[in-house]
Amino acid sequence: MNAKYFLGIMLIINLYWITILYEQFLLNILIATLFSVATSTLYNKLANITKSEALGAFLSAVMLSLIFFVPIGYFIYQGIMFVKAIDTTKIELIIPNISDIMSFLPTYFDFIKSDIENFLISINLPQLTKDTVKQVLSFGGDSVIFFKDSILIIIFYFFIQYYRNKLGRYFKRIIPLSTQDTISLFKEISVVMGTVFYSIVITAAFEGSLFAIMVYQYGYNPLLFGILYGFSSLIPIVGGMLMWLPLLIYEFSLGHYFEGFVIMIYSIVIIAFFADTIIKPIIIKYINIKVMQSRIYVNELLIFFSMLAGISAFGFWGIILGPAIITLFLSLVKLYEKLYQKDKTIFKLNLGFSK
Repeated sequence: MNAKYFLGIMLIINLYWITILYEQFLLNILIATLFSVATSTLYNKLANITKSEALGAFLSAVMLSLIFFVPIGYFIYQGIMFVKAIDTTKIELIIPNISDIMSFLPTYFDFIKSDIENFLISINLPQLTKDTVKQVLSFGGDSVIFFKDSILIIIFYFFIQYYRNKLGRYFKRIIPLSTQDTISLFKEISVVMGTVFYSIVITAAFEGSLFAIMVYQYGYNPLLFGILYGFSSLIPIVGGMLMWLPLLIYEFSLGHYFEGFVIMIYSIVIIAFFADTIIKPIIIKYINIKVMQSRIYVNELLIFFSMLAGISAFGFWGIILGPAIITLFLSLVKLYEKLYQKDKTIFKLNLGFSK
């Protein structure tokens, strides 16, 4: 047997067992890799400033934790405390008020009125108490899993950042593409992923801050509700409505009709229209040109649908995985077209030479 074929078969078998060995970590490694690609410019700047690859990797890992995972951890902690503190006697007083005000909601909410009314009728408080205890236990278990995954992602992210230059040089050697094509492919993926990542973080923080300022006026926890709105705004289409609609209903149930309408109008006009529709595209363009220093066009509609599909297929991490998958596909197609045109040109030249 040819030694090349033998080594190829052995490599495939070995990769199969490596996949089984690291199966439970593959998603964490993939997420960490995508974060590394998206934040490559941040790492390069930190490494240049500190004159140390290790310190640059460490600082970028700390910043990723503070930006992404600490707010989620705070939300989970507050969620557990909130569920534990639920008083069913207060729910008994609120439910009739909610039922009474459903008829006063504008026609804009007709598509969910019947669902809310059916839900209120079906509420069984004794059973609700039992379900609440179960949810607390389930939520606590899911939180432990999430924190474990978060820690693993940060650890993998640090080592990928620390060894990124060595890994980059290695992949350049083994990938059957020219160095220029490999760099071009990585750069295009890095620009799109970086633009998506930074725009997600900045717009979520911006819209969450706007919502926090508003709810603070009515005595709510601004940090918690700001984080909640920021993450809910990442969900396409419904987004922020998942936050302001429950608050609207709650304020109406207390008889605070003016406050409820202020919350609704502020959320729709200031946040959904002004911040999301007008400011967000400006932020994306600024990040793409000034931060990523690239003129590569980022199709916002395509990124939007890839995030929507990613959330449906992979859950929360689909926000990162969706754009990554579609970006890699488009980059490979573009590179294939380039190589095809190059080979076609060479073939024509050879024909002309032979004549």
